[in-house]
Amino acid sequence: MEHDQLIVACDLGTTEFRVLVAAPSPEGGLTVLGAGSAEAAGFRDGDFVDVGSGSRAIAKAVRGAEASANVDIAGFCYGISGSHLRSLWARGQHKIGPNRRAVDARDVDAVLEKATSIAIPFDHAILASNPVSYTVDGIPGVVDPLDRPGSLLEVDAYLVTGSSSVQHNLEHTIEKSGYHAASWHIDALATASALLTPQERQEGVLLLDIGGLHTQWVIHRSGRIAGSGAVPWGGVHMTNDLAHGLRVSAAEAETIKRQRGLALRSLAEDVDPEVLFEEGEPDESPGLVAAILEPRLEEIISLVKRDMGQDFQQSLLHRGVVVTGGGSRCAGTEQLIEEVLSLPAQRRLAPLGLSGGRPLPEGQWATAVGLAFWALGGGQDAGAVGGPGEPPTRPKGWLGGLFRRR
Repeated sequence: MEHDQLIVACDLGTTEFRVLVAAPSPEGGLTVLGAGSAEAAGFRDGDFVDVGSGSRAIAKAVRGAEASANVDIAGFCYGISGSHLRSLWARGQHKIGPNRRAVDARDVDAVLEKATSIAIPFDHAILASNPVSYTVDGIPGVVDPLDRPGSLLEVDAYLVTGSSSVQHNLEHTIEKSGYHAASWHIDALATASALLTPQERQEGVLLLDIGGLHTQWVIHRSGRIAGSGAVPWGGVHMTNDLAHGLRVSAAEAETIKRQRGLALRSLAEDVDPEVLFEEGEPDESPGLVAAILEPRLEEIISLVKRDMGQDFQQSLLHRGVVVTGGGSRCAGTEQLIEEVLSLPAQRRLAPLGLSGGRPLPEGQWATAVGLAFWALGGGQDAGAVGGPGEPPTRPKGWLGGLFRRR
């Protein structure tokens, strides 16, 4: 089956680089045509610390996607993550004129430009902007101000900034791999667009993505992003705790976590944690595994709660919590989240909006799918993006020329 338009997206994950080739489906979703992956290399905290090994790993993942989809790839959309990202609220104000008239698109663009014209940290650029609500002539809570009569337009916008140095280094490393860095988006926002339904985003929901070295969070309310952030703890730290407690290698601990991971002690026979300090290798019982993993996961969730601060309003999150990521696979994760956050929680790993095509390989593909949706223009509330020093803008016309069929 021939496709007029293909999308190529790359998820630069902590432990694995994943490249997805997809096409728009007639139903409005995506059809997966191919995928490739490679073990992450030279990559730490959302940045390449070894350009050479990082570029080779990217090239390996892209070549796998090329072979899988039977296309030649020239470039792709990629995700940005890491502790260099900062989020903040900004307010813009625009005078429509002395006489009241209907708000038009130029007024909306003008007020958004003023909201993004704020002082940000040195070497940072605005990577994403999302208008949350508008105010017209002092009347707040306007969702769409277009065609509403008024003389003064205001906007409350949610912005994400990131290091220009990191962004340039990401682009440089991708170019070194032999491919074009076509566009980018924030990982956490992309993941949310692939996993959350419009109803959940409208009614209020918290997405927790427990990755390898980071746990990212995104709050949606009234159909818009109302907060996002990350804490520097994730599944790798859970694995390390397990390796230390059971006195096994990290690889063995990862296998135990994936196959028999348990994050809630109440789901297993009670075990005295003192056995961890006895000589010899402890018994790998479910109770002992839970005694090791529960404190770390509880700490991660508590750190997320603290990081959310005033953005976390339980009464407005009517759809509770959706948890994803490799670190969420342990049994009992949802129950522990419910205990710490006092909200209903559910695990969701499979991306929404896929129809037909090839099945995705095993692993965490939600971010790659979200990036593909955003690149296509279908990601909900994906925000706007821009290069360092440039105003936020959506990519236009870059999809063409990024591939050719073999």
